Amino acid sequence: MKALLLAITVVITHVMLLATGARHGMAVSYACYFVMGSLATGSTWVAWRRQDGTRDPRWWLLVASIVLWMVAMALAARQSYVMDNDNPTPGDSMFAYVLYVLPVLLAISSAPVAVRKRWALAIDLVLALLLGVLFYAHTFSIVSLHGAADVAGALQVAWVLDAENVCLALAALLRFVATDSPDDHRFFRAVAAFFVTYAVAGFTYNHYIALGGHPAFGDTPWDALLDLPFAVLVAVLAMEPTRRHWHPPVYLVRFVQGASPTFLAMSVLTFGLLVMAEHPELGITAAIAAVMGIGLRGTLAQVDLVDEEHRQWRLRDEPEGLVFVDRLTGLPNRRAFDERLLREWGRPAQQAPIALLVIDVDFFREYTDRYGRVAGDDCLRALTGMLQSRGLRAGDFLARFGGEEFAVIAPATPLHQAVALADELRAHVETQAILHPLSPFGVVTVTVGVTALRASPHGGALELVNAAECALQRVRRSGHNRVGTLGTPRVAQSDDPSPLEWN
Repeated sequence: MKALLLAITVVITHVMLLATGARHGMAVSYACYFVMGSLATGSTWVAWRRQDGTRDPRWWLLVASIVLWMVAMALAARQSYVMDNDNPTPGDSMFAYVLYVLPVLLAISSAPVAVRKRWALAIDLVLALLLGVLFYAHTFSIVSLHGAADVAGALQVAWVLDAENVCLALAALLRFVATDSPDDHRFFRAVAAFFVTYAVAGFTYNHYIALGGHPAFGDTPWDALLDLPFAVLVAVLAMEPTRRHWHPPVYLVRFVQGASPTFLAMSVLTFGLLVMAEHPELGITAAIAAVMGIGLRGTLAQVDLVDEEHRQWRLRDEPEGLVFVDRLTGLPNRRAFDERLLREWGRPAQQAPIALLVIDVDFFREYTDRYGRVAGDDCLRALTGMLQSRGLRAGDFLARFGGEEFAVIAPATPLHQAVALADELRAHVETQAILHPLSPFGVVTVTVGVTALRASPHGGALELVNAAECALQRVRRSGHNRVGTLGTPRVAQSDDPSPLEWN
């Protein structure tokens, strides 16, 4: 929030100083641009740091784009102060202005996390390097290092920048609309807000200010137009994530995710055609690289699918080796759970209570109805990773209990400690924010039934299982996203911090 207030202050100060005819107006504008770029860079870095779990490296690509824009502005300042050049389109800064979109284009073209593999990254990097060469060739085919020879040349550069900004804004909007995870939603919201604002501000400034009688910075308060995209980015990053009221159909999400890697290849093809007349070899190379990049991506993705099919067939052909392993999650299965519980129950000199947690995924049928069975399997695998990474001790035993249920055997654990463990697992699942539009919580949550008993010759391990399942059924009658026992438990609930008790 401090960054947002500072950004607003800089914009207002910039307008007021230029409107009152301040001396050294060009220096004022350059200083404000660098301050706004620095604020946007810092806000992006903070957004990256705030992520839970694995931090998305795409935020660094957004930082790289902002830094390249600041480099372009520094080159423009060099032309103005060092080279005393008043041409509005000097070649070095124009090339940097074209190049600054490349890192974010790489982010927009990124595939979903699950399929971000090294071969895909290698293809994208090769195409990105080739696109940088095409940017250079195309820019200096229009202008020289000094700048455009006439107004027509400057206008041509402006139209190239406009087309680039508009295409990037539309691609970012498409990715934003078709997001299905909170991390993607937050990232593409910021990227779309920045580039949509920049496309409008850049078009207005280039055509009506720089090419409309004010070629030098500092001549008009309209210079503050270029502050706005950075102020909008800082504002969007300062906003707390809100609950979404519209969720895209799953086929739209999958279509956009599947098509997004082609954005980069299509950019290479487009600029290859633009330079074809003056650089035929480079243009032909770009066209071939674009087609090969798309084809190679599709082929390697198909290889991965075939490999996965073979792996599934091998699992079916080797049942004996996997008799204790759940094939979907890789966890111990129900048979392994039963044997482990019997072993713990029958351990000699067992005095401490054995705790059992039965974890049920809330509204899982609605989740699979919304996203499909394959997405439901992905959700269970994601939950497996969450449960394995949080709270469990070395002696605890996590298993797939059946369907959308998991179970944790916690030896030597009294009831109050078991409830605390269950509450920690429940809260961790909720904070991971797996999108679930049909849940009242908006994200995937779990409900946990907890019990703890001492092993006794008068009772069997089945008594412990029955008690935990009864506890789960009892707490589910009271609500979801909770923890409960058969006694007088503390029931954790995300939207009600006060504990409840059953008598």
